[in-house]
Amino acid sequence: MSRYFTYFPKTTYLDRSITDLTRRVKLNDNILLDPYAFLPYTIRGEDRAEDVALYYYGDQNKVWLVYLANNIIDPYTQWPMNNKNFDKTINKKYYQAPLSFTTIDGTSNKITIINHKFTTTDPVDYNLVSGQNPGLTSGSMYYAIKINDHNIRLATTAANANNGIAMNLSDANGLYTIQRNVEVWLQSTMINTNIVFYRNTQDPELVINPKSYALDTSLVTSEWNPIRVYDYEVELNDNRRTIYLVNKIYAKQVEEDLKKMLNE
Repeated sequence: MSRYFTYFPKTTYLDRSITDLTRRVKLNDNILLDPYAFLPYTIRGEDRAEDVALYYYGDQNKVWLVYLANNIIDPYTQWPMNNKNFDKTINKKYYQAPLSFTTIDGTSNKITIINHKFTTTDPVDYNLVSGQNPGLTSGSMYYAIKINDHNIRLATTAANANNGIAMNLSDANGLYTIQRNVEVWLQSTMINTNIVFYRNTQDPELVINPKSYALDTSLVTSEWNPIRVYDYEVELNDNRRTIYLVNKIYAKQVEEDLKKMLNE
């Protein structure tokens, strides 16, 4: 994209001459009105925008034209990711910092963590920082059973958590941490574990969040299907593969228009 930025005007910042990246441009109205100005294109495999520009325009420096036609400002998040970057990105997006607690009630097997945000069957990593061992293995993964917004119990398996079968713990005092295991959580097939939306079966474009679904008593449950976080993110990433390219016959005109608009 180096050639693209050479068209931008200069400005002064802290007594230094820099490229003014605050300028924004759009395609000429005459081009937008032409029904043949844009051609649909499907990004294949791990193709980058430079690959698409080289394939269609014969010049990878026209990558900026690919971005401009699709209103892509941040190619790192708006361009489809490969599997490695995809998993890394969503793990970071849904990361949850460790939560600490100091007491465990062995009578009720209850752990108190204010506003813990866990849902029943959430996989959680437990660690003993200091103090008494309540009967859990530090560094191991367990599954949450949500009692309320401030209390949970732990189970050895997701199935046990789903059925309310909690582990027997002993009274303990100390410093403990618990944290959602994001990698396992994202791949979980327990549908109540990681729902991000519900989708209408009659209108797939219509989606609502779990809170709205729970509060709206007028909804017919048979008309809505839950969508897991991972499936939703995969869908969003796949949707980014459908883009539009400016017809190559307009490429030179768009480049000239760009120069004029940026330097007016």
